[in-house]
Amino acid sequence: MANVGLRDRPRRTVRDRPPRRSWVSVAGRGKLILAGIMALLAIVLYISVANGKDVYVVKAGETVLGSIEDKALKDQILNRLAEEEATRTGCEVTVGTDVTVEKSKPGGDMKDLTADELAEALRDNIVLVANGYVVSVNGKDVVALASEEDARGALSDLRAEYIRTVIGAKASVEEILIKEQIDFQEKAVPTSMFRKRPEAVQVLSRGTDRILNYVVQRGDSLWVIAQSNHISVDDLIKANPDVKPDLIQIGQNISLIVPEPYVTLTSKEIVVSAISIPYSVQVSQDSSMWPWQEKVTQAGKNGQKEVTEEISRDNGKIVSKVVVSERVLSYPVVKKITRGSKQVPTMGSGSMVWPVQGTITSTFGYRWGSFHQGVDIGAPRGTQILAADSGMVSSACWNGGYGNCVKIDHGGGKVTLYGHLSKIAVTTGASVEKGQVIGYVGSTGVSTGPHLHFEVHIDGKPKNPLSYYE
Repeated sequence: MANVGLRDRPRRTVRDRPPRRSWVSVAGRGKLILAGIMALLAIVLYISVANGKDVYVVKAGETVLGSIEDKALKDQILNRLAEEEATRTGCEVTVGTDVTVEKSKPGGDMKDLTADELAEALRDNIVLVANGYVVSVNGKDVVALASEEDARGALSDLRAEYIRTVIGAKASVEEILIKEQIDFQEKAVPTSMFRKRPEAVQVLSRGTDRILNYVVQRGDSLWVIAQSNHISVDDLIKANPDVKPDLIQIGQNISLIVPEPYVTLTSKEIVVSAISIPYSVQVSQDSSMWPWQEKVTQAGKNGQKEVTEEISRDNGKIVSKVVVSERVLSYPVVKKITRGSKQVPTMGSGSMVWPVQGTITSTFGYRWGSFHQGVDIGAPRGTQILAADSGMVSSACWNGGYGNCVKIDHGGGKVTLYGHLSKIAVTTGASVEKGQVIGYVGSTGVSTGPHLHFEVHIDGKPKNPLSYYE
């Protein structure tokens, strides 16, 4: 074949070109296709709905619970719930509520229930019934048990628990009675009333078998616990009669359920106990001893007697206590004391020096609801304390609320007292001169700060110390 150049190629004319497609015709055909697809989908949806499965609406009484696809699921769940309660109660259980299923079409706002959701809804909306032995109190049905033996046994357990926790092993029980009218009857009741024997005892004695405890934390008080748990302090005390409000301890269990017993147990018990008979004190005088000196010539010893009491209680609370008899087991031994009666010679000058340099912070007389028998003189700790007058030290030792304390007998019935000393500088029986150092200011005993508590006594009666100074 001969080569054909560009110049030699035949030229395509307008008439030889393929015709140009119209965009308008393409869009038209797309609309037709889309319309066909939509029509096909509508036909498929119609066929699906027309041939779809029915659903079933479940009702408990007049309450609509939801819908299920398998109507047999209702009976399966009911049977399972009845079996669970039969196992718990030990009785044959039936359904006491009319549960129905009604055929319906799918769709709408009805909730589709799973098996677990249907079981939960049925538990909340149906009553399961069983024949049991019901314990009634004053005509009110309180609790049901599986057998008559269990029902009567619960009452026996109630009495036994009362003896164990309230009366105790040391008492002899004369009688335990229940105030209320108790009846037993076999009848069909909701299974929610059924309890085992220990739970039935709890219901009868506390009014509930709920146990709700709180463990005491650091910083807790009954008020804090009551506020946190939305109950009153009075109710908290009622729920815990054995708890001392101001002595609760970290880790202690506090009950939050206030008991409202269905029954009132009344009891009579005989308690035999040994009671101490206190000894008496016999004091004799010895003129060779100073008045502040004494010696025990015979030690005292308490006696004992056996006391028999009859105690009556209502739900543990003692309502009466009567002594039936008493028998002395041993008699007390008298404590004998010989106390000095030697007359202290008048050693004081009659006038007194001020015992310490300081400021009067509290005067003689009534204060804070009690009688203050001296004056308080505030001074720095360690300041010297002087004997107000000459005399003999009748006591130089620790003396209760006075702390370190010195007493000086000046003769003629006059005695001075110096309290709260940090240190004592004299000994009992020593003679002291007016102005002699007998100790140092401190804050021992019951004291709010360093000071001297100074008293003057005449014939055993406190006098205002300031009346002896001009």
